[in-house]
Amino acid sequence: MLKLGLIGCGSIAHTHTDNIVNKLSGAKIVAVFDPVSEVADKLVADYQLDAKKAKSVEEVVEDPEVDAVLVCSRNDTHVAPILDAIKMGKPVFTEKPLATTAKDCKQIVDAEVAAGKRFVQVGFMRRFDPYYQQLKQVIDSGEIGAPILGYCRHFTAEPATSYFKTENMVNDAFIHEIDILHWLFNDDYQWVQIQYGRPNSLNPAKDLKDPQVATVKMKSGALVTVYLTQCATYGYDVKCQIIGEKGIAQLPDMPHPEMKLDGKLYNTISHDWTKRFAKAYEIELQDFINQVSAGNEPQGPTAWDGYIAAVTADDAIASQKTEKPVEIHLDEKPELYR
Repeated sequence: MLKLGLIGCGSIAHTHTDNIVNKLSGAKIVAVFDPVSEVADKLVADYQLDAKKAKSVEEVVEDPEVDAVLVCSRNDTHVAPILDAIKMGKPVFTEKPLATTAKDCKQIVDAEVAAGKRFVQVGFMRRFDPYYQQLKQVIDSGEIGAPILGYCRHFTAEPATSYFKTENMVNDAFIHEIDILHWLFNDDYQWVQIQYGRPNSLNPAKDLKDPQVATVKMKSGALVTVYLTQCATYGYDVKCQIIGEKGIAQLPDMPHPEMKLDGKLYNTISHDWTKRFAKAYEIELQDFINQVSAGNEPQGPTAWDGYIAAVTADDAIASQKTEKPVEIHLDEKPELYR
């Protein structure tokens, strides 16, 4: 039984904890920490965990009872527990992003390279979604020819956090497309550009420019446009369409049963993104548990994938200031990740 230490006990931690307790096998949570003690108390009570309530991040990571670490804290607090876990030789599953700057991500990459082993899996759960998996298989098979264009949308019914600002559209939302497109196209980025559409009058956040349109160009020359909003009042809506030389492959608009009722044809659209990716959350964490329990390195998105996403996100945020394309430059890929 893999013994997990959980850092951060907010919304996404509840999703993972519910899965560990009720749906997954081979792991249990033995220690938790949140800087707001009442939040940790609630999570322990909600799932009736037999877990130690630690007083610090270090106490969780360095606990000899903890085999692996689950980082679900705020985006800007991931670096310290990950570096500490690598130092302790403990595998880490961290929610995305790996860190909020490329510089911090590089610290983590360098720590793994120095250790000569991959410890980190980044929670880019879309790679484990059955629909994205099928899309990847179609592209890799060559059925639609070489991918040359793409279109995505990432619409959320409301800002995911109380601190959501213009740059969070990149680090909290677009970051998913940054990772999944790099994976689908099996290609690195040449440049990224962010532009703003007509301001949405339904936007409740004064420090958030909404909507935003992101464009990325791949090294191969392929272009992808991503539409982003936090104000899609009709619900959470994710779309990905890849246009190849010979055909088109895309996600289903709504992976839910279609209904005909009262003279209407419709699909139900949830406001909760965890429901759309419920299966992906289960599969990604079960894979981490299985690999680590077998003594293997995590096989999901790596720290290098997290670094690529962060470099691209940094440049996207730079583009937000000018609405012009920004060239993307990566360090040389270490042998550990090849």
